[in-house]
Order: sequence, then structure tokens, then C-alpha cells
Amino acid sequence: MLNFQPLQLEDITKLRPYFETCTSRISDQTPGAAVMWREYFHTQYAIEDGVLYFQVIHYGGELAFTSPIGAQTPEAYGKLIDYCRQTDTPLVLCMLPEDLIGPMQSCCPQAELITNEIWSDYLYDAQSMVTFAGRKLSGQRNHVNKFKRLYENWTFEPIEASNLADARAFTERFIAEHKKDSATLEEGDRKTLEVLDHYELYGMLGGVLRVDGAIVGISIAEKLGDTLFIHVEKCLREYEGSYPMMVQCFAKHYVTEDIHYINREEDDGDPGLRTSKQSYHPVALLKKYTVRV
Repeated sequence: MLNFQPLQLEDITKLRPYFETCTSRISDQTPGAAVMWREYFHTQYAIEDGVLYFQVIHYGGELAFTSPIGAQTPEAYGKLIDYCRQTDTPLVLCMLPEDLIGPMQSCCPQAELITNEIWSDYLYDAQSMVTFAGRKLSGQRNHVNKFKRLYENWTFEPIEASNLADARAFTERFIAEHKKDSATLEEGDRKTLEVLDHYELYGMLGGVLRVDGAIVGISIAEKLGDTLFIHVEKCLREYEGSYPMMVQCFAKHYVTEDIHYINREEDDGDPGLRTSKQSYHPVALLKKYTVRV
């Protein structure tokens, strides 16, 4: 039987190689996201026969499992089925990417699938974020040009040892001045500070935007396969155009020949966030499903 144990921060190094097999491009199937949200979802993990399994307490307090990482085979799903039988637990899969529905249904043909648009990740063409070329992105180009006109003494720099303390101090001030009324958003803020406190262990890629030497924005991401996953993006809105400026600067710095896509995660059902993410014209909305077997 699978032996689940609580996911700890220090487990990220051990688990990272398993995620390299993921091809679905959803943010949930990244080591950074799994570890950042481990306490919120009460995440536990098990490894057996080279396959990584996660057990979580999903939205609504329901015990659920993510799709096996490392193998989409009848044997892998069979281990989950056996575990649920032996523990008298209903088999519920959560955050299942659309491209893995087929392998899951081959093992569980009677499964019930449920999705919600607020779970979908926004996926963008990486080069379009670098250039903001074309009519569709003219608005973003205009915002960037305005930022450059208003704040001539601006710089972008990657987060590294020399500016990590500055980035952490900015983030702490930002969180204090932008209180959230959502437990999810509050947890995201708390874990952003954790990432900065353990930056090397998390293995993230970060950047800060400065005006006259002061940080006005921060972004943190991780690379997996051909995709750059943006986990954190915080900018001071009083600096007009700071968000589009950060998006483009970050892409220019971190998009390499092997990066084809940028995932900017969900909109959480927030109308303002949805409008913002749509304004960058995603190439796809990556659906995620909850599955009851």
C-alpha cells in the first residue's frame, strides 16, 4: 500500500526530478507550486516504483489525489485504487490536466469529470511576451512606452544574492500595504516570503523592477520543460504601466530558445485579474478537472 507522508520544504530537491516528466504545462504540476501550497492543501506524498503520488485536502475539505507523476499507466492508477479500497476512501482526483483525461479514463472509464473556468491556467506564447508585437498587444506596448517616458531612470535586474534582501523587504512592505480578504491570497503572500527566505533551495527565477533605485515590482517564476511558470507578480500600481513593464522585462531576461510558453496561472475568479490576463491574449486556457471514480 502507498505510504503517504507530509510534504516538507526540504523535500523539494528530492521530488524535483519527478516533475521533469510532466508535459501538461499546468502550474499545479511544478515542484515550486506543490511545495509552496503544501500547508494550504495539507499535502502528503508517496513514491513507489519510480512514480510520485500526492494526496491533498482539496477545496471544500475533500480528500483527493493528483494524477500520478512519472507514469500515466493502469498500474499507477491501480495503486491509487488499491489504496482507496484498503483505506475505505473514495477515489477523487483533482487538478487533472485535460490531456491526461484519456489515460485516466482507460483505467477508470466510469469516472465523473467536473471543471470550473476559474481553475484554468492562462498560457501565452513566450515570444509575444518578449516583443508585445502585433495589433492585439498594442495596448501593452503603449503602457510600456508610457512607463519609459514617465520613469526614465528605470532598471530591471534578476534576483540574486546581492539584491535578495531588497526584494524581500519590498515584498514584505507590499503585503503589509495590500491586505487581502482571501485565505488563498494570504497564503500566497506568506509563501512568497518563504520562497525569498529559501531562494536557492526553491530554485526559482526572479526579477525586480526599479525606478530611481527603489524597487517598484517583483516577479518570481520557475522553468519546467518548455514553459516558464509565473508564480508571483507584485507591482506598485501608482507607477503607471509597471505590470506590463515587468511582464516584458521578465520575459526578455528569462525566455531562451528552449522556452516556448509562459504560464501566468489562474485568475481565481477575480474579474479584474481576469481582464488583465485576457488583455495579454493567451494562446490557450488550460482546463483542470476534478474526477470522481
